[in-house]
Amino acid sequence: MPPALSAHARRLAVVLEVLALLALVSGAFPLAVSSPIWWLRLGEALVNLAPVLLLAVILLRFASLYLNPDDDDDWFALGGQTVQLASRWALVFALLVPLQLISFGSLWIESGNQLSQELSKNSTALTALRNRVNAASSEVELQQIQSSTIPGLLPPLMPGSIPQQKAQLTEALDLSRTRLQVNLSRQRTSAVVNSIPRTLSVIMGATIVSAFLRTIRRHFQ
Repeated sequence: MPPALSAHARRLAVVLEVLALLALVSGAFPLAVSSPIWWLRLGEALVNLAPVLLLAVILLRFASLYLNPDDDDDWFALGGQTVQLASRWALVFALLVPLQLISFGSLWIESGNQLSQELSKNSTALTALRNRVNAASSEVELQQIQSSTIPGLLPPLMPGSIPQQKAQLTEALDLSRTRLQVNLSRQRTSAVVNSIPRTLSVIMGATIVSAFLRTIRRHFQ
C-alpha cells in the first residue's frame, strides 16, 4: 500500500501543476502584453496560485516517505522530480519580483503620458473655443457659442458689454482647464496609489515562495 500511495501522490502533484498552469493561462486572456496593468494582474494571479504549486511540491516530498527503502533508483528519481518542480517555480517567482517593479514603473510612466495626452487634447479644444469667443463681435455670436458647447462648460451670459461677456466666458474656460487638470491628476494618482498595496503583496509573496522552493531544492540536491 505505501508504494501505491506514493504513486498516487506523485500523479496528484503533476495534476496540480497542470491545473495551476491552465488557471494561469486562462487568466491571462485577453492578452495585453503592452499593458503594465496586465502584467501586475498576471503576477497577482501567479501568487494566488502559489498554494497549489507548494502543495504539489509537498506531495512529492510526502511521496518520498512511502517509497521502498531498498529502491534507491526510485528515491533518486523522485528527488530529481522534486528538484525540477521546485527549481522551475522558484525561478518563476524570483523573476516575478523585478517584473512587478518594472510593471509598476511602467504604469507610472504610462499614466503620466496618458495624462499629458488627455490634457493636451482638451487644452487644444478649449483654446479653439477661447479663440472663437475672442473673435465674436456680438452677443448673439457669444450666445451661439455658449449654447453649442457641452452643457455646463460655459455659463449663461450675464448682462453687460461685449468685452465683459467675453471676459466672463474666458474666465469660465480657464476654470474648466484648471478643473480638468486637477481631475486628471487625481485619477492618475488614484490608479497608481491603489496598485501599490497589491504590488507589494505580490513582491512579498513571490519572495517568500521562491525562498521556500529554493530550500526544498537544496534539500533534495
